Amino acid sequence: MDIVEQLIPKGAKRVLDVGCGDINVGGHLYCHNRLKRRYRNVLGIDLNPGQQENVIQASAMKIPFADQSIEFVVSFDVIEHIKDYSSVIKDMLRVASERVIIIVPTTKNRSIRPIFNFLRRMLHGVNNFIFQGHYYEFYPFEICKFKRRIYSCKFITINYPILGASIFHRKGLITAGIYVFDRLE
Repeated sequence: MDIVEQLIPKGAKRVLDVGCGDINVGGHLYCHNRLKRRYRNVLGIDLNPGQQENVIQASAMKIPFADQSIEFVVSFDVIEHIKDYSSVIKDMLRVASERVIIIVPTTKNRSIRPIFNFLRRMLHGVNNFIFQGHYYEFYPFEICKFKRRIYSCKFITINYPILGASIFHRKGLITAGIYVFDRLE
């Protein structure tokens, strides 16, 4: 959140939190509430919004806002849970007028994704600690392919602050990737 707050200026007029979660998803609710304390107009979308104020029930693949109508769009650990993540990224880029910030699990190790995909198939239908509904771990800069000519894309990597993920991080397997898309036009 500290890095995100550095990437969104204090006077931002409109911030959209894509996949902000509901009252039962503590991590996402924490992010959304922290954004609401810092910025004037924070909106959220989620398939299960609960009773949160300023959160709309909507799909991240069809964000219910006009093109370039939101200054800053953020997404914390969401797209790795969605099979068609490319639709989500494209729609976030569509509605953003200035910047999109996407935070996802990232791996530099080229052998880890095939191993995780094999384990996912073996554990299909099992609620497990390792994957928690993840379909993907992205390689660094993989998401930057969506920038086209309209956006620049920067990639920042940080260690996840939770125990299980930090064990993977120390082994060089999984980190938090922060993708920052800035509109050029």
